[in-house]
Amino acid sequence: MSIPSIEQILGSPLPVKLIVLLGMSAVFLYVRKRDAEGLTSGFFYLFALQAVRDTAYAFLPIPQVYLISDLFIFAALVYLIASTLGGRALVVGVSALNLAAVLLALADYALPFLPALPISPLGLVPALDSAVLAVFLAVRGRSQDRTLLNAGTLAAALGAAYAAVALFLGYGSDFLHEVAVPLFYFWPLGIAFYQLETHEGQLVRALEYYEGEVDSIYRLSIESGAAMRKTFSISDMLDGLTRVIVSETEADGGAVLLVDEFEDVVGFRSVQGRFPPPFKLPEDLPRKPERVEAFVRHAQFKLGETLFGEAAKTGKPLFVPLADGDERIQSNGPEDFLRVGSLMAVPLLVEDTVIGVVAVERLPGREPFSEGRFDHLKTLANFGALQISNFFSFQEARERSERERASNIAAEIQGLIVPKKLPEFPTAALGAFTAPAIGVSGDYFDVIQTRKDRVLLAVGDVAGKGVAAALVMVMVRSVLHLVANTDKDVATMLSWINRGITGKIEMDHYATLGLVDVNLATGEIEYANAGHQPLLIFRAEEDGIESVELKSIPIGVERGTGFVKRTLSLKSGDMLLMYTDGVVESMNAQGRQFGRKNLGTSLLRSRELSAREAALRIRADLANFAGEARQHDDQTVLVLKMKL
Repeated sequence: MSIPSIEQILGSPLPVKLIVLLGMSAVFLYVRKRDAEGLTSGFFYLFALQAVRDTAYAFLPIPQVYLISDLFIFAALVYLIASTLGGRALVVGVSALNLAAVLLALADYALPFLPALPISPLGLVPALDSAVLAVFLAVRGRSQDRTLLNAGTLAAALGAAYAAVALFLGYGSDFLHEVAVPLFYFWPLGIAFYQLETHEGQLVRALEYYEGEVDSIYRLSIESGAAMRKTFSISDMLDGLTRVIVSETEADGGAVLLVDEFEDVVGFRSVQGRFPPPFKLPEDLPRKPERVEAFVRHAQFKLGETLFGEAAKTGKPLFVPLADGDERIQSNGPEDFLRVGSLMAVPLLVEDTVIGVVAVERLPGREPFSEGRFDHLKTLANFGALQISNFFSFQEARERSERERASNIAAEIQGLIVPKKLPEFPTAALGAFTAPAIGVSGDYFDVIQTRKDRVLLAVGDVAGKGVAAALVMVMVRSVLHLVANTDKDVATMLSWINRGITGKIEMDHYATLGLVDVNLATGEIEYANAGHQPLLIFRAEEDGIESVELKSIPIGVERGTGFVKRTLSLKSGDMLLMYTDGVVESMNAQGRQFGRKNLGTSLLRSRELSAREAALRIRADLANFAGEARQHDDQTVLVLKMKL
């Protein structure tokens, strides 16, 4: 064995292979720019692995170089395809098999002990990888995305063809290096295109879904708001809410029942459209449409009785796609106005308390409700419950004093949406305070635990005061809670919130918003910002303050605004500080602002304190700085301290 000269290398297939790789890499990098979530990054590394393989073989032309590198490449191929389709066990098995083959090939090269056969037994492993992958794709073919399956099938076929050529012609074959290898280079690029198009399609569908959800929520808000502005009647508000839910679910009729906690009953408060009773009617009730309708409108049930009482007691939704033959639906007669075709009922929950039930029906002969409609009704019920709760809060405030200012009513709304108690975590602690300047605060902060090991922090500031600003705050919070439990990054969440809010609020009620997604297990954070104040981070190791700024425009200004994210890491003892502009713009009697420098100093002085104590220290420093000077903007601070 000898190392070839430069002239021999230039005359070999290596330059052609590298040119093909470079050209495809250029195309791939263009595709990768459109991949915001890094789905195609693995294929780029595979390009690099193939380039290293061919370069090594040019300088060290022994079959084991190609065989061993192919074992790694085929393991990567199986991983990139099967892991996307949930084939973790297959990936582990193939990786173990290929690693064993690599070790065997190295041992045989160092101390030859395998028999010299026309076909190397280790060369069968890449072909076996392709065959196993093809079988896996065939098994998953009925339950997975067809586009991705087609891409995987193409990769498996090209891999099998390449492995067959290498097996029968040998790794020293000119045909292998001049034809088969360059053709095999094309499969990662094809997979990358397929995955990107699939992901973009999913993103478009998800965006359309959430836009539809936001529009439905907006209609609910409009209906309840109209009742508050005009009659301030609970009946009018519930009738409007029921009409919207019936329309959005394409039902024939619907009803809202509310719980009377003093009597332990749930009763009808609004019925819209055709709503045949799914419960047993009294035997002595005449089976006439007007009598049945009048009975339903005033019916009440004890908690636990009938399907509505059961839903109100247990808090569990009910889905009956086909009422005929379902024992949960009572038959009251053969007449059409008594027959139920399909039914959905969802409890109205406010902070784990059932305040009522919303139900919709389709008549026999129509297509039954789908699972998608059931999920849509759950979303509508969640926000319908919030609207009802808000209405009762408004009503209670109005009854207390008709002379109270509108800002006091808005304060009631804010009290519902600002966390009353901060959650506790083993690896992180939280502290916060919010102080309104006059009446109701336009500031908003939230802590949403999206998964066991992840928490989303939000701090925002709505321009303006009073009820209008508070309702904007409610809309922002509603959309944020809707999108928070997805697997999307914080920049995408901001984009969806912006699309849901823009055009539905007045320009003088725009909102700034900062989002931080914290991995409680690792300390890694994602940060995105919509016109809000920069993050401040105390770094324990450096004993200093870091400012993280992402410039962007606020929520509600331009529908097409794009937002970016930044990924950072927190270590044990580090503290993250989110705040509103009322903190840094706080002024003393001499007209000097508190500023970000003083805020950072206050955070630095709090490094030995808990998150709660740090928030209180900052509040005290603000008060000492301002003295008797009147503040003209709200102040909110949210502190997170890692204790990994």
